[in-house]
Amino acid sequence: MSEVYMRKGITLIEVLVMLAVVVILTLLSIPLFSSLIQHYRITSAAEQLYSTLQYARTEAIKRNTSVYVSVTTGDTWCYGVNTGSTCTCSTAGSCNLGSVSAASAGVLTLSATGLSSNSFYFDNTHGGASNSVTLTYTLFGQSSLITTSISRLGSISTCSTGITGYTAC
Repeated sequence: MSEVYMRKGITLIEVLVMLAVVVILTLLSIPLFSSLIQHYRITSAAEQLYSTLQYARTEAIKRNTSVYVSVTTGDTWCYGVNTGSTCTCSTAGSCNLGSVSAASAGVLTLSATGLSSNSFYFDNTHGGASNSVTLTYTLFGQSSLITTSISRLGSISTCSTGITGYTAC
């Protein structure tokens, strides 16, 4: 009769193989997480812009006064909402209905077309916009972008090129 050998625990070789597999899987997943973080940044910025624009339009009708949206474009972008006149979104407290600025400069770039003196307004009667405006977020150094458009009638829409979950531009 042969003696049965029972082993307890794991060997050093098995531990090293397991560590190698974990390291390889981790290295393979890093680009995926980086892409997810960038996707989250641009979509959250676009959703916040959309909500702010809806708020500005609603306040114009509710308060029966023009509500201005002032925009500063570029890497250190910001936008602010103010009743009655334009404001400087980069100056704290300048915009009486609030302002939003780039959380981390150099990650997202904001560009705009259709602005008059870096702003536009929603009128107090029907919430129409003073100009047709297009605001576009672009991931720094990439082609992924999300565009928010405001029509003269005050309709706000968002589309995207390269970002899932939005209609194509």
